[in-house]
This record gives sequence, structure tokens and C-alpha cells, in this order.
Amino acid sequence: MPAAYRAFVTGPGANEAFSAVLHDIAKSDGATIYHCSAGKDRTGWATAVLLTVLGVPRETVNADYLLSNTYRGADPEHPGLDGVDQAWLDSAFDTAVATYGSFDAYVSEGLKLSDGDITKLKSRLLD
Repeated sequence: MPAAYRAFVTGPGANEAFSAVLHDIAKSDGATIYHCSAGKDRTGWATAVLLTVLGVPRETVNADYLLSNTYRGADPEHPGLDGVDQAWLDSAFDTAVATYGSFDAYVSEGLKLSDGDITKLKSRLLD
């Protein structure tokens, strides 16, 4: 799974897909729902990115991500197909930093979120 999470940052089309989710949330006038087939891996990364962009502390982002194990009934020690592992999320964050130099550069260069986009996200989701 770490390779899959690294591909969320470097895989063909990955940045465009995650960028589209975040841009759609920023442009939405109402509630927005997004998911992937299992609702934990791609959705987990998209949510971790969104929460981080909003300024949520990494410890809280991690705790939120790991709740998939609780809600999906997965064994946190052996998550298998039903759960998640902190190392997987860490590999995506680490890949973003290794590829772009910083998480902020990943957001601006990789995901093409402008300061205005981030302001819209914060206004919509934090006010």
C-alpha cells in the first residue's frame, strides 16, 4: 500500500484528480460529498490534504485518517483491505515533500491551488 499512496502524488493523472476534488469543494455553494470505492485510501489522502490546507494540526489529521479502522472494523495492527496504516499516509506526505520540496509547494505546484483557492476553502469550511 505505501506504493499506492506514493502514487497519489506522483502517479499519472493523480494530481489532476485530487486537484479537481479540492477545486470542486472550493467552488461549491452547498454540501459536497466525495468518495472512492472503499472510502479510505484516495478519500483518506484527499481529506488529509484538505485538512492540512485548512491548517488542521498533523496529529489531528492522522487521528481522523486512522478512524477508518474503527468505522470499518479493521484490525489496526493488521489493517488489510478494510483498514489503513499510519505509514501509508506518511508515505504520501513524505512523497509530496520529496517531490516538491514542501507540502505547500505540492499544494501550489502539484495540485495547482492558488492562494485564492485556499482562501475560498477556508471561507467555506471554517467560517
